[in-house]
Amino acid sequence: MSTSLRIAFLLAAVALLAPEAALAYGGPGSVISGIGAFLAAVAALLATLFGFIWFPLKRLYKSWTDEETATEETAASQASE
Repeated sequence: MSTSLRIAFLLAAVALLAPEAALAYGGPGSVISGIGAFLAAVAALLATLFGFIWFPLKRLYKSWTDEETATEETAASQASE
């Protein structure tokens, strides 16, 4: 591991493990905004996962039903002749 990467990890660990260094007041407006941003990020993640799962399944279902419809139409036209 490179030296600069080790230093970056060390600085990140110090920042995460020393929360008393950030002496800041989180007022009600900023806290609600932070919660809203977090919920928006979670909703975006869920919408992305839904899109990656739902739309390929929808396309697969449509291809299956189109094949069955074409097979049924062919069988019906042959039976009527």
